Amino acid sequence: MLNNQMYVVVNSLLDTRYQRKTGIPRVEYEVAKYLVARGAKAVAWKGRQFISIDFEAFIDRADKSQALDLDAICDEPTVATSMPRLGFALARLLEPVARRTPRWMRLSSAVHRLLARDWPKLSADERREFSQTLGFSRNYERLARFLDALVARRGGGSRDISLNTKAEFRDDAVMIMLGIWWSNRPFRAVEELKTSHGLRFVSMVYDLLPIRRPEFFGSPSFSATFKKHVDHVIRLSDAICAISQSTARDVTAYAAEAGVAIHPVKPIPLCSEMKQSTPPVHSKRLRETGLRPNGFALFVSTVNPRKNHWFAYQLWRRAVETMGDQVPTLVFAGQLDGGSGLGLIAQDAMMWQRKLLFIEGPMDGEVAWLYANCAFTLFPSWSEGWGLPITESLLYGKYCLAGDNSSQPEAGQGLAFHADVLDGAAWLAELRRLITEPGYLETANARVRDGFVARTWNDVSADVYDAIKTVVASPPIETARKSPGGAEIRPSIASA
Repeated sequence: MLNNQMYVVVNSLLDTRYQRKTGIPRVEYEVAKYLVARGAKAVAWKGRQFISIDFEAFIDRADKSQALDLDAICDEPTVATSMPRLGFALARLLEPVARRTPRWMRLSSAVHRLLARDWPKLSADERREFSQTLGFSRNYERLARFLDALVARRGGGSRDISLNTKAEFRDDAVMIMLGIWWSNRPFRAVEELKTSHGLRFVSMVYDLLPIRRPEFFGSPSFSATFKKHVDHVIRLSDAICAISQSTARDVTAYAAEAGVAIHPVKPIPLCSEMKQSTPPVHSKRLRETGLRPNGFALFVSTVNPRKNHWFAYQLWRRAVETMGDQVPTLVFAGQLDGGSGLGLIAQDAMMWQRKLLFIEGPMDGEVAWLYANCAFTLFPSWSEGWGLPITESLLYGKYCLAGDNSSQPEAGQGLAFHADVLDGAAWLAELRRLITEPGYLETANARVRDGFVARTWNDVSADVYDAIKTVVASPPIETARKSPGGAEIRPSIASA
């Protein structure tokens, strides 16, 4: 354990506390849990200051709410009451208003809390009616807000969760930022702490895609804001970790382009423990699809242009045109991320709901069932910081067809098929072998099961901890670094 006090920033967890822990929040959750167990204090930037977070109480409440099974609590015994069910009536009256004003979160949250208070008094049929009215099956955040209120109603939190306590920092401490700050203010506070308290600053970079591939991020202002974040990270960090060798190379090259000298970027590959931690759930909507074990292919990803669902659709259509019904159904599973989504694809009557299915916003248990029961997976992304769906596929012993760009070959460990996403012929040839060549798929999956080397979140967290220890053992570096030629260089940092 370090003698220096550690402070781990959990802003991503705070901002997504009503959502599933995926992506950056998942990394933040796992690494913060590891560091807190080793004496770190959790903090977050809120308003104009860093605040202290009671991490154990915060996570305890979130975990309990996410562990609730809505179907099960619908069938719990009803609490008898002779009083009018005010919350029941108000929820019915106000929910249409709340649904039309999604940004007015206080109203929406109030509806859920009213319903949570009266939930034990409702019959099973009434509970299901309100589950449908509130759109719980379609809106995970709405469900999580309600379940969080229900946990609080049941006394599920051992301690109150305050988000107003100002954080106090000790001298010679280390701050670990695992997420993203979109404001300049917390970076300015870090710079002041580096000057006044000798703070060391360690950061994690997931990718530079909004800078390197801005065409996939729509608004130029988003890429510009992200660039400010990266500029701050490079200028202030005493150590930078990256989630892949590819991202580490990108960060090093970007710093060199800016003329900024940095310490070597430490690659820390990501992992998945879904198979060990998440039981498969063959939910009602999955059963209604009629999907059979080993009878379908799977593409797990948020639906946005960078993930390349359009390529997958074209590949599958060509396969059906040339191989007919022996081509398995391809299941798209993920959240919609704005834009046109799957609109054009869904208009193809020959393919949609026949050889293409979409499972929107799947719960973790549903994703686990899909991975466990698919024949193989697809992930033709244009660019990735890591490529977690590849890792998850291999974890379940399933062969994956993936892009050959960025970090995807790292995630594939030499066990996946990788090809240029512009080379449709290569993809189609591999798909044809999987479908028509006897024993080819079984051999590929067996090779995955025998060769995949799994990492754990403990491995990832331990690597971050090692980076922190290296920083503490090294002399601090100046905030304004010098280029190899000796001139003082600062990346372009815009004012607030």
